[in-house]
Amino acid sequence: MADQIFTIVVADDEEELLDDVCTLIDWESIGFRLVGKANNGLDALQLVEQLEPDLLLTDIQMPFIKGTELARQVRELQPLIQIAFLSGYDDFEYARSAIESQVIAYLLKPIKMADLTAKLQEIHARMETRFNSLLPSEGPASRHLAVASLLLDQNADYPGEKEIIKRLNDTGISFKEPFLLAVLAISAESFPPKADQTVDTVLREHYTSFSIISGGRILSLVISEEGFDKFGTVLDELYCVCKRIFNCECTVGVSRIFSEFAGTIPACKEAVDATRLADGHGVSNISQVSVESTEAVTPVQAATELDRLLFTGSSGELESYLDKVMGPGTSELSIMETLVIAQNVLQAAIGKEDLAMLLRRTSLTDPLKEKLDSETFRRRVKELCLAGNEMIVNRKQKGMRVLVDRTLQIIKTRYMDESLSLNLVSEELHVSPNYLSANMKKYAGDTFINLLIQRRMEVAKALINSGGMKIAEVAERCGYSDQHYFSFCFKKYFGVSPAKMRKGEEN
Repeated sequence: MADQIFTIVVADDEEELLDDVCTLIDWESIGFRLVGKANNGLDALQLVEQLEPDLLLTDIQMPFIKGTELARQVRELQPLIQIAFLSGYDDFEYARSAIESQVIAYLLKPIKMADLTAKLQEIHARMETRFNSLLPSEGPASRHLAVASLLLDQNADYPGEKEIIKRLNDTGISFKEPFLLAVLAISAESFPPKADQTVDTVLREHYTSFSIISGGRILSLVISEEGFDKFGTVLDELYCVCKRIFNCECTVGVSRIFSEFAGTIPACKEAVDATRLADGHGVSNISQVSVESTEAVTPVQAATELDRLLFTGSSGELESYLDKVMGPGTSELSIMETLVIAQNVLQAAIGKEDLAMLLRRTSLTDPLKEKLDSETFRRRVKELCLAGNEMIVNRKQKGMRVLVDRTLQIIKTRYMDESLSLNLVSEELHVSPNYLSANMKKYAGDTFINLLIQRRMEVAKALINSGGMKIAEVAERCGYSDQHYFSFCFKKYFGVSPAKMRKGEEN
């Protein structure tokens, strides 16, 4: 039995072979768990978006979406997924397509189940090697004091660009000028020790990066000599790695791109704000969220349990925490400390004006002047925190609903565009495919692909029943250049072919 279990989806249009592969291989014994099967590229793509498998084993000549195109599309959805081609084609062009698609294996049919099992064991070993390379090492943690100072010490006197570059070079951090910079903040419920090593392993395949764990978050300074054109893809991969390796949902906050180390502290705040103000998990760029405050909130302040609960906790969790830290008998000084932390957090999240409104509503504009008794003071601070939590949650949900509504509107008006895809819409809306996909499931109730198919099928049914168009014309009108592909999708969705539905309507 293998140590690491990976999930797998199998896709092949040969029904007998597909059944044999799914039923005759002892998946658990070789380290896999079979989670889905498909007999065409469309179904395979839908399963990948829904199930997020570690490995896709697919025929290269698939109906509707060929294996090489399927490989491209599934990588847009799941950058970490491994793909193995199972094909009866052994000429150079197919092998080259496999190499270009960065598949982990290219297997030729016909193949015996014993041979396929052996190949899958080899694939598992390679996947496990990669998985283990991402785990934090047992050695001593690296200390990047120069980087930590850049990210955290907002009160230090800035020594100048040349001195910073020299200090970084002296600690083994080398790069060429000109360069661009970005800061990442990764937030999750918890991280294992040395989780920053995993983050650097992923980032350093593409950039110079140095990460630290501070205040319950991973902060990364990323340096690029060639720009950040592929940054989105790398960040999607990083998100998937963190989710898989740390076994928890996380949010990757991204600052604006900047060009001087003097901008690191503000960029760190932007990255932290992006994780705190984003609704849902995935990659969140600072440009995607509304940050009204320009005053800095340090990562140390952002690390408090109150901060976390104000942004991501339920009202019940927040109330329980407040009852614990401000229970009966709590000193007025401790209550004041809680109030100060809450004010700092809320100002960064909702802005000065709305914070002032909440302070007036809870009669906390000047608690020292009012000389409140401890019980009244405690109750009002609790009311402030609960009201602030409700406002933050409503704002985050409103922002994501706007994004989802825009996506639904694009589906509604551009369903006839055959090239319409999650990746295309993500680029237009300046969000990552993972982030958009997760929030489509959360707020629209289904995946992007399923919602697009639903829209196309609704229009197709209306056109078929109207009788005014040929089936080929209906297919083209609904975003399908291949009439056979359209008929397959239609029958799969409605249980009857377009021709039979039309005939039934006419009768």
